[in-house]
Amino acid sequence: MSTNAEKVQVSRELAESTCLGDNVPVTPEVVDAASVYSSVKDKGAEDSDRYLVVFEGDDDPYCPLNWSFKKKSFTTMMYASCTFGPQFASSVYGPVVDDVAALYNVSQEVAMLGVSLFVLGVGFGPMLFAPISEVYGRKIGVIVPFFISGLFAIGVATANNLQTVLIMRFFQGLFGGAPVSNSGGVLGDIWRPEARGVALVCYAFVVAGATTVAPVISAALSVTSNNGWRWTSYLCAIYTFTIAIISAIFVPESYHPVLLSKKAKKLRTTTQNWAWHSQLDGWDLTFNDIVTKHLTRPFAMLMTPIVAAMCTYAAFCFGILYLGVIAMPVEFRVVRQWKEVPSCLATLSMFVGVVLGGGMNIYAARRYARILRANHGKPVPEERLVATFFGCFLMPIGLFIFGWTSPPNFPWIAPILGTTVMMTGFFTIFQGCLNYLVDTFLRFSASAIAATTFTRSCLGAAFPLFGNIMFRNLGVQWGASLVGFFAVAMIPIPFVFYRFGPEIRKHNPYSSQVM
Repeated sequence: MSTNAEKVQVSRELAESTCLGDNVPVTPEVVDAASVYSSVKDKGAEDSDRYLVVFEGDDDPYCPLNWSFKKKSFTTMMYASCTFGPQFASSVYGPVVDDVAALYNVSQEVAMLGVSLFVLGVGFGPMLFAPISEVYGRKIGVIVPFFISGLFAIGVATANNLQTVLIMRFFQGLFGGAPVSNSGGVLGDIWRPEARGVALVCYAFVVAGATTVAPVISAALSVTSNNGWRWTSYLCAIYTFTIAIISAIFVPESYHPVLLSKKAKKLRTTTQNWAWHSQLDGWDLTFNDIVTKHLTRPFAMLMTPIVAAMCTYAAFCFGILYLGVIAMPVEFRVVRQWKEVPSCLATLSMFVGVVLGGGMNIYAARRYARILRANHGKPVPEERLVATFFGCFLMPIGLFIFGWTSPPNFPWIAPILGTTVMMTGFFTIFQGCLNYLVDTFLRFSASAIAATTFTRSCLGAAFPLFGNIMFRNLGVQWGASLVGFFAVAMIPIPFVFYRFGPEIRKHNPYSSQVM
């Protein structure tokens, strides 16, 4: 059998075995997999070593970019389900804070640390698990830590003191950070740039929905049992184990270097020619690499104007998401005297805003696909910011509407509409900032997203701590207005980078590759 024929035959055999019943960047793994794929092909074409294993063209069924739409959609759905778990767990604890505080005789602010420590753990997770996904693949890098987070959820549910609750919540978030950060890389592995924007929006619907739905379920469990707060954690554990097992059985590996390494191994055993190898076979991830790539570089990039501004804006928006989860019960339970479950039902208006913002992002993604084709596939990062031009105004407008219609003499629908407008703005800004960072840094986008995940988790951890105090002491009107004023101050950010972005990128050592 000829060399090319051997590779093609093995590709077909492996593609057939990698169906839904067997067995992405953007990772911090948001590297553009299409560009990785192209670079691997180009290197293979230029490499004089004829035994370097690469994908066999644009129709190679073993390449995740060439999977069927059904297989891509299933994979996206399952990784989104993995990410749903920790996002759900992050906010499910909020409505039961009073129960925990009463049980352990501590202040509400101390009990609220259960939310903050969880979110802080999510911020550190990517730095630990990103190297695993880059060497051993997405499945191991996501599903194994995800499963372990379920074990810590049981630890929360069975805790006999507050210290144990807080420690278990931190580690539950730490291991839950693996799917939150790395699942996005799968989208880069399997979807080409022109389709990835829409896929990312659909993925984000599931993720954002978890944070807004969790308080409703938590409140319902809280009023049905004295141990309802424990059952919120048991529910997280049951969900985590179920999704992890299904994913381990049915979800295929999608990380290109790992797939090529498996292909090379198959060729060696099939042909008895031990010269076959992949690029991953020559990688040697050292401790120094881990420190440089996954710990030091994100913080170094955070010192550059682009990453600093975009991370701050995205993190501020992410903090408002958690602030909304805190503010809604204060508005409807404390101010309007609604009962516990109906007051949490109001948070569903936040998800309505996410859906509306997603519709705007889908339109923006289709527009960007046309621009990308016209530019011969070369990214135009600034065009990713167009959708944020609307969002940066909608978010403060929504905050002001929510705040100044909060008194009971206004109809209840008024603050609901304000929250919906606010979340519409949030979603367009958050997605726009992430997409801009990906297209700006390409090769170093993993580190850029790691920096974003860390900063947003820090603010996400801080907002619940001061948010409850702020809204109770200042009142909903001025509490929301104060945050709204900060949102107004950030409005110029997308406009500045849209106008001066190309010039700024020229002087950034991490983004000069896209100029």
